[in-house]
Amino acid sequence: MKRKYRWEIREANETAAAELAAALGLPPLIARLLAARGFRSAEEARTFLDAGAASFHDPFAMKGMAEAAERIRKAVRDGERIRVYGDYDADGVTSTALMIRLLRRFGADFDTYIPHRSQEGYGLNIGAIDKAIEAGTRLIVTVDNGISAVEQIAYARERGLDVVVTDHHEPPAILPEAIALVNPKQEDCPYPFKGLSGAGVAFKLAHALLGEADPTLADVAAIGTIADLMPLEGENRTLVKLGLERMAKQPSPGIRALAEACGTEHAKLSSGRIAFGLAPRLNAGGRLDRADGAVQLLVTESAEEAERLASRLDALNRERQQLVDETLEEAERMWLRRVEELGGRMPETIVLAGEGWNAGIAGLVASKLVERYYRPVLVLAYDAGAETCKGSARSIDGFDLHAALTEMAELMEHFGGHQAAAGLTIRIDRVPELEKRLCALAAEWISDEDWLPKRTADMVGSVSELSLETVSQLSRLEPYGQGNPTPRFVIREAAVSETKAIGKEGKHLRLVAEERGRRIEAVGFGMGEMAAALEKGASVDLFGELAVNEWNGSTRVQFMLQDWRHAALPVYDRRTEKMWLRSLVRLAEGEERLLVLCASHAAWSEALASTELEARGAIVARYGEWERMPEPLRSTVMGESAAAASDGGVASMPDGGTGSASSKGRLSEGLALALAGLPEQPDAARSLARLLGAGHPIEAVYVYAPEGNGAPASARRPAFPDREQFGRIYSLFRRQGSWIDAPDGFLRQASEATGWPLSVVRMAQEVFEELGFLTIDRSNVKVVASPARKELEQSQRYRKAKENAELMMLGRAETAELRAWIRRMAGARR
Repeated sequence: MKRKYRWEIREANETAAAELAAALGLPPLIARLLAARGFRSAEEARTFLDAGAASFHDPFAMKGMAEAAERIRKAVRDGERIRVYGDYDADGVTSTALMIRLLRRFGADFDTYIPHRSQEGYGLNIGAIDKAIEAGTRLIVTVDNGISAVEQIAYARERGLDVVVTDHHEPPAILPEAIALVNPKQEDCPYPFKGLSGAGVAFKLAHALLGEADPTLADVAAIGTIADLMPLEGENRTLVKLGLERMAKQPSPGIRALAEACGTEHAKLSSGRIAFGLAPRLNAGGRLDRADGAVQLLVTESAEEAERLASRLDALNRERQQLVDETLEEAERMWLRRVEELGGRMPETIVLAGEGWNAGIAGLVASKLVERYYRPVLVLAYDAGAETCKGSARSIDGFDLHAALTEMAELMEHFGGHQAAAGLTIRIDRVPELEKRLCALAAEWISDEDWLPKRTADMVGSVSELSLETVSQLSRLEPYGQGNPTPRFVIREAAVSETKAIGKEGKHLRLVAEERGRRIEAVGFGMGEMAAALEKGASVDLFGELAVNEWNGSTRVQFMLQDWRHAALPVYDRRTEKMWLRSLVRLAEGEERLLVLCASHAAWSEALASTELEARGAIVARYGEWERMPEPLRSTVMGESAAAASDGGVASMPDGGTGSASSKGRLSEGLALALAGLPEQPDAARSLARLLGAGHPIEAVYVYAPEGNGAPASARRPAFPDREQFGRIYSLFRRQGSWIDAPDGFLRQASEATGWPLSVVRMAQEVFEELGFLTIDRSNVKVVASPARKELEQSQRYRKAKENAELMMLGRAETAELRAWIRRMAGARR
């Protein structure tokens, strides 16, 4: 089983952890976790843990804030008409709602405007400016947009309309000439925190106008921050913490109704429930309809109206989910056809444009394609007969999407966004060129390791540490979210006690693991098919989060499994399976590269005759043949050189045998090794040992018994004398003193007396001669009276005989012994 993620495990500075624990009275595990996340001073950690309104920065430290606040105050004083110009996503909706609450408090003359996503697109547009002028507007205040609206704001100035921009997106090289630009990401802005959302910037504007950071506005600002995936650190953490407290104790009618529509209680709202419950519903209005209903929901004082609006958004969200599923299915078919046209090669980026698709869900479809294929994705939508298309892009770690689009800005009519996500408008005939250049940049910028998604664990934890008390202690680090994720742990070298596929159709995995005598239950959603790969006794590393399982009156800690890997080379003993060849074919279906080594001619012939194994590119050989494979077949199987793989078919072996050659390329990704019967002779076992120890990327070993003997019983095992038994043979020799080595002489008597075969007794005689305990002159053997003390291991004959005996025992080894031998030959640790 391949890992889902590339693991990164933080390392805590133990000195810093100890100092944090002592200064703040923290439990050791919490102090270690904070130290692992980079906290060094007690003051820094205290600010993080006790985030409150007092920790907000001075809003006037933000460039343009003083000018923005003064222009809005003037408009309020003079009774000028203000128009709040928002955006249709959850961040824009909450920003707009915050400004409505704020301007109502001042008694301002104002209204709001949110452009239609598909009809107008993102940001200020000329038509909307004309409408504002017709409505008597004197001042436009943008929220969550405007930083790129150079031409539009220039047009507004020409028409005598002032514009104050509040935004948080990446500023372009040329900035608009507005009355004020408020964006902490401006190059020369001294504001110390750059990670605010659009709603966060609006909250800071309110802070400037009110003279204080008002917690009653923190609820909508918190939702915008979480929905826009802003890092929950610095001011964002404080803002979300205050917002969650507000929603729990004094929710607005709209937030209460929206929480109920999500099937949760307002008092139990968390960053996760907002991200996966409230935010999608607030977004749904702007994706499929106008966003005004979502804004009204957040500002209404009527419980009845709130319930109606929340119900409408919930229905739109269900419609949105269905539309996403349908578009995703169509987009994936389009992508797979594209890959097929390229001969199976997957381009570095996915760029898809579909007629009739809804641009409002393009980002959601792109995100799901990123999850499935893990590469940057751009999804574009256009109407029949249109010359341009609009869409959204999502990226992966290691590829700055905004920087990439900036490199080819001349291709697009408009674009904006940040490192991980962007939106754009482009002429349809320019999409192929955009795809070509994006692929070239991705190939250049993305490193090999970045093609596997990364998950970061905070620390390695023992099962004894991961308790209910630990879960309670971890609550001090909430709220969790972007930049402050739920703590993740790695449990190393845990022994699998139980595994079971659970849930409908066995889609999920339940696992019980044991480490140092302590057990923990783990659940992996969507991992049911992995149950077969986790045999009892397997040593595994587990990656996941802690949770509490409350059921039937009992409460216990549960490990929410996100990924796992074998801690040692996995060895699957399948010698009890009667239909061994059918099992081998199923194995070949799931493995990219498979080498089958056969112990007997019968098993080799049967496996070689399997057209199914050949069709799946499996290599079939006898023990020892892998060392004599010709190039490039040997490189294809073992991954030893860069030689090109064979184009398929059957390759001849030096002894006249054959092996089917795969066209799948080298085995840098790993090799599955299947043993169709264990070696029956020492030379074959030594060949297997050399294969295991040669450093090839062997991912797993599967052992079958084609002759139908199954797993052996220990009573059938041949034996080799231990130290005490060698001592007993030597005692017989000393009592005899001397003898003639003859077929029916003293050695046979010693064999009968000890119960060991004559060959073993003769081997012992040769060992004692080599050690100087005996002398042999032709057939005359004599015990040395006072020999020098020596260990048995000093005898080469002893070492060779012991090795041969162990190798002869291999075919009858029990599962634990077999695993131990294979892992020892391959190197104990993966």
